[in-house]
Amino acid sequence: MAHADVVIPREAVHTGPGIWRGADLEREGGWVLRFPLEALEEIDAALRGIEGRGLAAPAFGKEDFPLPGLGGLLGGILDELEQGRGFVLMRGFPVGLYTEAQAEIIFWGLGRHLGIPLSQNADGHLLGHVRNLGLDINQTNVRAYQTTAELIFHNDQSDVIALMCLKTARSGGLSRVVSVTAIQNEIQRRRPDLLPELYGQFYIDRRGERGRDDEGDEPYYAMPMLSYYQGMVTARYIRGYIQSAQRFPEVPRLTAKQTEALDLFDSIANEDGMAIGFHMEPGDIQLLNNYCVLHARTNFEDWQDIASRRHLLRLWLATPNSRQLPPCFEKRFGSCAPGVMRGGIPPRARPAGECAEKFQLDRV
Repeated sequence: MAHADVVIPREAVHTGPGIWRGADLEREGGWVLRFPLEALEEIDAALRGIEGRGLAAPAFGKEDFPLPGLGGLLGGILDELEQGRGFVLMRGFPVGLYTEAQAEIIFWGLGRHLGIPLSQNADGHLLGHVRNLGLDINQTNVRAYQTTAELIFHNDQSDVIALMCLKTARSGGLSRVVSVTAIQNEIQRRRPDLLPELYGQFYIDRRGERGRDDEGDEPYYAMPMLSYYQGMVTARYIRGYIQSAQRFPEVPRLTAKQTEALDLFDSIANEDGMAIGFHMEPGDIQLLNNYCVLHARTNFEDWQDIASRRHLLRLWLATPNSRQLPPCFEKRFGSCAPGVMRGGIPPRARPAGECAEKFQLDRV
């Protein structure tokens, strides 16, 4: 149940970004942006400059990867992520012409023009590789992206998540995104009695990702699933980790009404026409605002050959135009101020004399 001082919208939220239905976006089609030819030429030139200097990701900044002609397009994408629908799919990049190392350089360089990369795990990985490692999702220290299992709707600990597709699965692996505020409005219309549950505290499993700032803390943390602040709905939702936190005996048991509210949220998110789904093709880049859009992935069948398996690159970004966060985010994200470096998972240790941008890539 929400605390007395928690603000819950009394009627449907009509302002703020990311209020849409997937069926409407499918007819519109404006959420797909194609790389202009001149942009591809500029990116290739920036890559050659990095290679000529003997650099590699993540050991360079945006000034080392100049994209003067792309500034307007990238600025427009940032505006769309925060002020518009909250997600963009960039399509048409010829990733097959490049090696994996070159793709890392290109993706990192583009990401540096959009924001500051954050650590994605307690090992300090800034540029993640999302692929099937044959692990079991039921193991509590395994993260879902390391398996072929379905990823239900959730968000991550950053302003923006960026994914670049290098290789696709043999079958399945449909990407899906859904508007948080559209779901909140539907719950408000159908079952307003359940909204206080979603604005209350939930305990979330860290799944073994405890960084240097988490020493002595519990292996879980507590946050509301939804917050209403400055006229916007902001989410922190990862139900699988809410459920696995129940393995700790000291964590309060989920009540019947909390479970009913979570079930309704998930049911609406999965209704026909609510989310939008698409298969990512090699070279596609998916960008999502984690506060107003949730993402999911259906399960998939992968290739036997490890080198051919589904493979995406991932960045968690702190963006310069990010929103003011509700106060409940401060302990977990480090700051609620807009446009600052916040979020991510603090690494267990930082090598002496090295800044965050020198952390290794996740090449598992």
